[in-house]
Amino acid sequence: MTKIIKEEQKLPLEINGSIIRYPMTNDYMFRAVLQKNIIALKYLIACLLSIAVECIVNIEIMNPIKLGEAIDEKTCILDLKILLNNNKILNLEMQVSDQGDWPERSLYYLSRAFSNLKRGASYINVLPCIHIGILNFSLFPDSPEFYAEYLMKNTKNDKVYSDKFAIHVLDLTQIETDKVKEEYPDLYYWAKLFVANTWEEIQMLSEKSEGIHEAALTLRELSADEKIRMQCEAREMYEHDMASAIHKGRTEGKLEDACNMLKKGYPISDICEITGLSEDDINNLK
Repeated sequence: MTKIIKEEQKLPLEINGSIIRYPMTNDYMFRAVLQKNIIALKYLIACLLSIAVECIVNIEIMNPIKLGEAIDEKTCILDLKILLNNNKILNLEMQVSDQGDWPERSLYYLSRAFSNLKRGASYINVLPCIHIGILNFSLFPDSPEFYAEYLMKNTKNDKVYSDKFAIHVLDLTQIETDKVKEEYPDLYYWAKLFVANTWEEIQMLSEKSEGIHEAALTLRELSADEKIRMQCEAREMYEHDMASAIHKGRTEGKLEDACNMLKKGYPISDICEITGLSEDDINNLK
């Protein structure tokens, strides 16, 4: 996959100084870059599925959006639903905030994509589906992993029930853990691209492969588009609002638990340990 980028092809870095205002962890920018540049999308998919780029002969985005047009931040789905080689469906998404529901969310989208049989067709003809989540948090903090594949299996002998139904998770917080660069050399640089926040970083990464170079060019182009920036800002504000609401809900839940424990006579030290609240929080409740 690696391709040496000639000197004249290198990216100029004059856009808004060095800092990238909306990197690819912004789900709108992520969607816009990969929808606009099919070459970059092809290379990324090949890397995520560990197949040769040449094996990808056809990519169809099944849920395109009109880039730059206003969206409903609350209801717009920015996942990319892709028909690959007319025989496989991929659902690709960027998720930066842990809303506590990603396993259920990914299963829901995967199940919807798996319901792809045409009327009257045999069940054997259902297209394989893979949901690929690129997360900026660890899905399972007790056992973090850079890139994981989840299948339905027999719990006793690990026999795979069906390889047509799978979830892949790329954890961006695990980029610099042991042996990641060695085990996933190409995917490592894509992950670095997603979290890069300066144009100097993008310049260096764009020299690693043709696919990353294509993504970097499109990121640069879209970063200069005012309409795209407006939609990225809207998504950023929505993510902040969601994070605040989730934090408030969790805090209120802890306070309610603490009230109940106070009523039952639990020691303050035990309440603090169980809820994570401070002694001051508990005393204020009293």
